[in-house]
Amino acid sequence: MITKTMHENDNVILLENGGTKIFLDKKSLSVRVETENVSWETVSGAASFAVGYEHADRFLISLNQAENKQFSPIDSGFLQGVRIQLGPFSSNGKIIGVQADVAVLLNTHSGELVFEVHGISGGTENEVSEVIWPGSFAFSGDREIDYTVVPAMQGYLIPANWQKPIRRYHKGLMFDRDAYMPWWGQVKEGNGYLAIIDTPNDARLTVEHVPCVHTHAEVVWIHSLERFDYTRKLRVRFAKDMNYVGMAKMYRQYVRSLGKLRTLAEKQLRNPKLSELMGSAVVHTSVHTRIAPESYYFDKEHPEKNDFAVPFEERALQLAALQEKYAGKLYVHIDGWGRNGYDNLHPDVLPPSPKGGGWEGMRKLQEVCRDQHILLALHDNYRDFYYDADSYSPELTIKHRNGEQEFCDYWAGGAHSWLCTTLSKGYLERNHDKLNENGIYPDGVYIDVFAVVPGDECYDPRHRMTRTECMTYRASCFEEIRSRGMIISSEEPTDWAVPYLDLVHHAPYALYPGPGEGPAIGIPTPLFSLVYHDAIVVPWSLDRGAWGIPETDLGLLHGLLNAGVPYLPIQPSDNEIPIVKTMARLHQLIGSLEMTNHEFMDGSWRKQRTTFADGTIVEVDLDGDRYTIQMADGELISEAAVHL
Repeated sequence: MITKTMHENDNVILLENGGTKIFLDKKSLSVRVETENVSWETVSGAASFAVGYEHADRFLISLNQAENKQFSPIDSGFLQGVRIQLGPFSSNGKIIGVQADVAVLLNTHSGELVFEVHGISGGTENEVSEVIWPGSFAFSGDREIDYTVVPAMQGYLIPANWQKPIRRYHKGLMFDRDAYMPWWGQVKEGNGYLAIIDTPNDARLTVEHVPCVHTHAEVVWIHSLERFDYTRKLRVRFAKDMNYVGMAKMYRQYVRSLGKLRTLAEKQLRNPKLSELMGSAVVHTSVHTRIAPESYYFDKEHPEKNDFAVPFEERALQLAALQEKYAGKLYVHIDGWGRNGYDNLHPDVLPPSPKGGGWEGMRKLQEVCRDQHILLALHDNYRDFYYDADSYSPELTIKHRNGEQEFCDYWAGGAHSWLCTTLSKGYLERNHDKLNENGIYPDGVYIDVFAVVPGDECYDPRHRMTRTECMTYRASCFEEIRSRGMIISSEEPTDWAVPYLDLVHHAPYALYPGPGEGPAIGIPTPLFSLVYHDAIVVPWSLDRGAWGIPETDLGLLHGLLNAGVPYLPIQPSDNEIPIVKTMARLHQLIGSLEMTNHEFMDGSWRKQRTTFADGTIVEVDLDGDRYTIQMADGELISEAAVHL
């Protein structure tokens, strides 16, 4: 409850609940939280808004520069706090006619602190692109035991004394590689907070670590189609004896409370075919490659490399040979099966590649996979819209606020824009009906980039679309695939998509300069697996320094630590088979179980242990290239030096 509101000539508003006190400085708008054991205070002047858009000159104005500030109480019965109405603002002698409406609230039942942005209005509303509220908590120090928790890709920790700078400030939107999940946290003196972005679709998580100076982490609220017309909300939970595992488990419970924690066991009830995926080795292969002259990948020195095919029937023979050699479950992902091959002509990819063998060759591949009990999945794409696609029209593309459309010619098919997601499901239904009409019934479909690229916005008045609507349209495509009895996958397991996906391409670690190569950013930590291990199947590459694997580490050790499924080449070496079988067996046994704990076993951060719901323990030594798997029943599966 609000126990004291100071007079107008005083500078502080106090909220108090039990042992927690919240102080709002009316002049600076900074917030100080005092718990029984530690205090946290937001950086003075950090709360601000940005005038100007992404491709124009922008400037930040601190919220504390408001000419007028009005404070009024809010009391909902369990949320009590202060509404703060601000504006206009003065910047370099110029009056900016923006009115900002924010709030700081205390949940008197749970002790949770809530920050809200209710709206931005005024004569320059359409120029405000970002709002920062409440800003970062001040955090600095030189102790390794104090750290910041960042859910970028699989996740990492930044010890307070980390000597390498980390600058990802105001970069990726939520649900890209900068933040698979919409939360972060910090720990000092054994106490910490977990911040959950309750309305993440139009937000960024930004992190900056300057050695010996500070580690800042904050949410940045961004406009949606030039507007801030719904309440943005950040929830902050403070606790003693907090650590990164506790944060992940708190967030997991939060997801469960929203009804969005759909486990693999639940997904198998809707699609029993998913049980065949558990414990599989994933084979990623291709049929036809054609590279357009304008593509980044075009090889001028070796033109024969720009258009070649390995026919469906040849791939079928290779898979039959692989199954004889491996003698285990296989899930095969086929690229380049469309008319012009991989990353070409989307979304008008039919009929299948003539160079690969057309419909007859594709049916032969399907027949062999069924005979060999191999799951067959097809790569697909309903975002890239190629200029040489049969139905290409600029009227169907996503438009920016200035009316222009995106252009890219990096990928194999050359020039393309983005298909507006409002149209994606219609194309998907058409294509898969045509596949079925011609006797092709895949076991799974991979929809490229839908779960790694943040939600798109479209300003075209004929198919206007917010980021939230975009994600809803993408989810409808995933659900269409599931409704046809197929396994559904996409690129990476961004949080919003996990309820709809069975499988992803990978979920590795954030690297610098990245996104997939280089040394690790901070201390790689399986935050995502701690939340979602039992909700989605994640394949792992085996090689040292593979995509998303720190350059010094063996991918298979991280794969074992996370109890994922292994990748397997279509023509593997003999020494790859045993470790692939070990990882596959581990996943078969515990792939649908929660990861209950993760530990660093020594001060080097290089020896790690994970524990799963049945008591299985996996230990890895990343420097010694060793692993131990202790099953719940006492069986020691393996203890070996690894040589690939």
